Amino acid sequence: MLPAQFDVSTASAAERKLFDLLKNDPDTKDWIVLHSLGLARRGKKPYGEIDFVVLIPAEGVFCLEVKGGRIACQNGEWATTNRFGQTEKLNRSPFLQAREGMFALRDSVLNRAPAGFPTGLIFGYAVVMPDVSFSAQSPEWESWQVIDHEVLKKSISSALRRVAGEQRKLHPKPPATEPNASTLRVLQQLLRPDFEIVVIRGTQIEETELQLLHLTEEQFVILDTLADNERCLVEGAAGTGKTMLALEYARRSATAGRRTLLICFNRLLGDWLDRQAMESVHAQNLTAGRYFKLLRDVIVHSSLTTEFLEQEQRGQTVELYENTYTDCGKLAVEEQNKPYDVIVMDEAQDLLRPGVLEVLNSWIKGGLSAGCWVIFGDFQRQAIFSSTTGDELKGLVKKAAPASAKGRLILNCRNTKNIGEETALLSGFTSPPYRMGQIAGLPVDYRYYQTAESQKAALVEVLKRLLADGIKASDIVVISPLKLSNSGVAGINGGEYFRVVEIGELPAKSRIPVIRFATAQAFKGMESSVVVLCDIEKIGDAEPQSLLYVAMSRARSQLTVLVHEQAKPSIAECVRRKLQEGWNKNS
Repeated sequence: MLPAQFDVSTASAAERKLFDLLKNDPDTKDWIVLHSLGLARRGKKPYGEIDFVVLIPAEGVFCLEVKGGRIACQNGEWATTNRFGQTEKLNRSPFLQAREGMFALRDSVLNRAPAGFPTGLIFGYAVVMPDVSFSAQSPEWESWQVIDHEVLKKSISSALRRVAGEQRKLHPKPPATEPNASTLRVLQQLLRPDFEIVVIRGTQIEETELQLLHLTEEQFVILDTLADNERCLVEGAAGTGKTMLALEYARRSATAGRRTLLICFNRLLGDWLDRQAMESVHAQNLTAGRYFKLLRDVIVHSSLTTEFLEQEQRGQTVELYENTYTDCGKLAVEEQNKPYDVIVMDEAQDLLRPGVLEVLNSWIKGGLSAGCWVIFGDFQRQAIFSSTTGDELKGLVKKAAPASAKGRLILNCRNTKNIGEETALLSGFTSPPYRMGQIAGLPVDYRYYQTAESQKAALVEVLKRLLADGIKASDIVVISPLKLSNSGVAGINGGEYFRVVEIGELPAKSRIPVIRFATAQAFKGMESSVVVLCDIEKIGDAEPQSLLYVAMSRARSQLTVLVHEQAKPSIAECVRRKLQEGWNKNS
């Protein structure tokens, strides 16, 4: 019986009666009965339904139309009356209805049947009237096509075998053994197939991305604050939308006709901001990119180029960035004499230092104390390039510009709730540094490894599954605290499925999908729909926690973490903390 029980919404008592007869008859144990089979098309009509389809081994396929209560036909119009005296007119004869259903079913089966399906399979039909004795005769039906109250006094199996026997007489050479067990299985799958279609991760991630990628009410409030204050320091944890706000504010400033400089520390983020600026409507008013790259361009086009290049040839030293860039940069900016109307700084926790502020003081009209600027930073756990504390960094800004406003972002609008919670937990926060969004998303996927080879195998499995789930290679990034050459997944072989390539060495074209690899330090300030984090050996020390915070928070919709077996107890402790009352109070 498919389904095994009739639906509770089945209103017809006659159908329920026939269902029980078919189910409980001992001679139907090897039959297949489908109750209430819908038809996408029924002749010229757009849809229809067959009350019962009975598949009888070595006999055939039989469609049953069930009519309960009293049956009447006056002037060619059929009607039924139930036990409450309610009469319902039928659109057409139940025999014609059964016949149409049979032909529609037969056509559907034969059109979709696989190769080798038996030809000449018997299809037949009958009308079941379990509440009445039906003796009327007409050229429209054969007497054996009627299964009424009298016929059912024997058994439903004998009644249907009689229908099958008479139907087979109408065929010159009916197949003696069909449908056999194999044919019955094919018929069942054609008529009421077993299947499970899961929502693939690609679809889930796509829907999550659509919900995440928009400005929040909190961010609009910050934009209003910036419009009302010429100087503002905006603080926010990872995922609260600082970079998007920095870019939006810079675009609005450029649109208003003000020459605007948008700077950051990270190379990848700088390149991305540069591309966004060039695509802006008022690109002529907006310069964006990595601070040191933009400042170098000014220096090498000044009278200080020789002195600077000589120092640069000595290597990428602390002296170069702390002193040479400051001294040469400040003089070159003053020599150029084209100060900006507005300066916007992102990822300030990595860029703020006395020398940088000295240069910016000359690069902006009115200087830092009286000019127009906005600084965005996360002064809690993202400063991985400096040992200076967050309070000390903010103190530098306060000293340079005592009269400045402050803003704070607390809603995590980048990461799903699952990713935001796990990031805060594994990074060692006693409570979340932000308020969680309402988009739960997919759970964080932890995969444990013991050796470099087992980690590589795990990464291959994860990446192949992501691609199979419809996720684009361009939406995936593999992040590690280590460079690829030093990583435990170095030499990973994706075969014909994918290649893993350093983010700075991406080929222009590739027949095989290319998946980006980046260090957590290099990918800082960036984000991706899907992140696979690898080479996580331990959780608990301050530096790894800072890198975890940066790396995990890069993922918007899906995060997989490949972590060494030795870190299992630490993750279990994080789960225990998560369950403690009060940990999630900020969300």
